[in-house]
Amino acid sequence: MTSFPMALRRLPLLLLVLASLISLAAFDAVPDQGIHPLAWMASLLPLQLAALLWALSRQR
Repeated sequence: MTSFPMALRRLPLLLLVLASLISLAAFDAVPDQGIHPLAWMASLLPLQLAALLWALSRQR
């Protein structure tokens, strides 16, 4: 039973790593002729949201 709360504490970190992989994959899917600034910002959105969740979970 002691490993369950530890897993919940590591969940935001796991989410941060997963979101960074999603952002990297979205950024890598950009066409060769260049990236639109909105597409660049949208590819970073999962990482930003996960970082916000991680930071808020560290406050407790």
